[in-house]
Amino acid sequence: MDNSSNPSLALRERHLVTPAEWLVVALGAALLFAATLNARQLQSANDRSRWCTVWSLVERGTYQIDEIDKKSGWTTIDKVLHEGHLYSSKPPLQSTAVAGVYWIVKNVLGLDLLKQTADTTRLILLIVNWLPMVLSFVVLARLLARSSQNQTARLIALATFCCGSLVTGYATTLNNHSVAAMCLVFMLAPLLRILSDGSRRGFDFAQVGFWAALVCCHELPAALLGIAVLVLLFRKSASQTAKWFVPAALIPLVAYFVTNYLATGGWKPFYLYYGTEKYLYEIDGVKSYWHTPHGMDQNLDSPLTYFFHCVIGHHGIFSLSPIFLLALVPVFRRKWLTESRLRPVIILGGALSVVVLGFYLTRTGNYNYGGNTFGLRWMIWLTPFWVLAMVPTLERFAVRRTGLAISLVLLAVSVYSAESATRNPWSSSWLFQQMEQAGWIDYSDPPPQFPFDRSLHTWFATLPDERADTAWIEFTAAGSSVSVGGTRSDAIGLYSLGRKLIDDRLVQTIKVVWNEGRADEKSATFDLDVLAFESGRAVAAQVPVSNVKESDFSRFELLTLLRGIPADREFRPATVRHVKTTVRNNAFRCQRAATQDYLTSKATGQRFRYRCESWLTDELPFGCAQFVVSEYDAVTGEMFKYRRFTVMAFGS
Repeated sequence: MDNSSNPSLALRERHLVTPAEWLVVALGAALLFAATLNARQLQSANDRSRWCTVWSLVERGTYQIDEIDKKSGWTTIDKVLHEGHLYSSKPPLQSTAVAGVYWIVKNVLGLDLLKQTADTTRLILLIVNWLPMVLSFVVLARLLARSSQNQTARLIALATFCCGSLVTGYATTLNNHSVAAMCLVFMLAPLLRILSDGSRRGFDFAQVGFWAALVCCHELPAALLGIAVLVLLFRKSASQTAKWFVPAALIPLVAYFVTNYLATGGWKPFYLYYGTEKYLYEIDGVKSYWHTPHGMDQNLDSPLTYFFHCVIGHHGIFSLSPIFLLALVPVFRRKWLTESRLRPVIILGGALSVVVLGFYLTRTGNYNYGGNTFGLRWMIWLTPFWVLAMVPTLERFAVRRTGLAISLVLLAVSVYSAESATRNPWSSSWLFQQMEQAGWIDYSDPPPQFPFDRSLHTWFATLPDERADTAWIEFTAAGSSVSVGGTRSDAIGLYSLGRKLIDDRLVQTIKVVWNEGRADEKSATFDLDVLAFESGRAVAAQVPVSNVKESDFSRFELLTLLRGIPADREFRPATVRHVKTTVRNNAFRCQRAATQDYLTSKATGQRFRYRCESWLTDELPFGCAQFVVSEYDAVTGEMFKYRRFTVMAFGS
């Protein structure tokens, strides 16, 4: 059927977008443009996983990310071990397409993703996210113009999508959720022409098929959308569906499975292997993150609590974007739907929203709200449905002062959430932070346990006992030390000379050597009081003046060397980390601990911050695999000194 044969359709096609609506589109485009330019690069493990694939495809011609994952700032937890190599756990279609964009950017403009990360990622995001997002704003504005005669209702609905939803919040990062939402907008416009206006143009059927399949390729639960749309269109015209919808849908679907086969060697996406050995692996003694998930990934909530926070809690659809409460009103005012051109997609969107939320509620082994994110990221693709579902309510509210005021207040809160998310959607929402500060929620990791039950005042954790009383360990800070004078390599060695009793006190004789064999070599030999060490007393009490046999250091220098900082401050436990060294193939599993202190120079009045971090392990003499000493200006944060000492040799 040609559009000209349908007067109602022809009338709606001529319905123009107003200047006010174009202004909303321009405002949304400008805000997103600015947010993209200001966004921090490689914001989370999620988008780093995709960027790693992009880099590997262009620079190495492979989906394997072993090399780039080792680079500082690039490592990700969203990876799997497959046939001895690391791969992104994300479906490869999107990363492959972005790699094509990067190849063009690199060869035309000379930008390098590794050397010019910020500029390159922002430019690519403007191409793959911002530009299609702005087009989706335009398509939605035209769709709304054809679906409602109430300009105020259209403006509020359009402003919600352009400025007040998490779709734009996530568009500042490389992700699948905002892309799926854009594709859904592109699908809904031709779908409404078919379902509500009676269009039978083959091009409309083809558009619906292509965009619906592309939504499915970016969101696993959207497969139900593809099936539902196929059934709806088949009922309208079986011949047009078979002739146009199906072939167009096959284009992205074939691309999805072909790229997946090239990456995995099979048709099954990596994320469907969650919980298997592909996720639960160990490399060089380091287990993958998924062996012991942290924070939100610990799966702490009951089904009822999880449902609460998904709907009106810290990740709530309606608590973070309360404007979508208006989308629920037609459920109780069904008569409003009968008069709306949007009725078919509102019903479809409502059914899909309930099913998708129910699907994730059944995944009780993975109650993590999508990780440390701003809102329910796996529901974001449904946002265009929710925006359209608000229109019947907005049409009634817009003609009443109270209703309009309510709508604008709800929109203001939603805009605040959306703009907050653009800074980093892979962080906790403002509501999450407020609830956490109030003590209503707590997803923090269990308190770390020191490998000993006492206070620690030295950067080393243990003393060799009588079974290994000649143990020794040497550390080097080669190439990693920056000071005011430039780069410097330093070394330090601790050597046990055995234990003995002195006046009924058990002492450990230790020799410390600084920069052995160099012109600035210094050493000291002293008896450390074992009981004072093990009871967690101050270092000055562990090494009294009378216990120092010989020393090239002043007493202050010696105590500072043992403490890592000038003052005596207790080390505090932090997270468990692994340290890879040259002394063995497997990494050492360590308990990180840190201490710091502030001192003010009497001569200049300048305030300094001294910090020492230590990686403690019971697998090495003196219980330390690595420690870092650093010095900063306490006001400006400028670093004056930084030395990372890593074990280079040890023995007994």
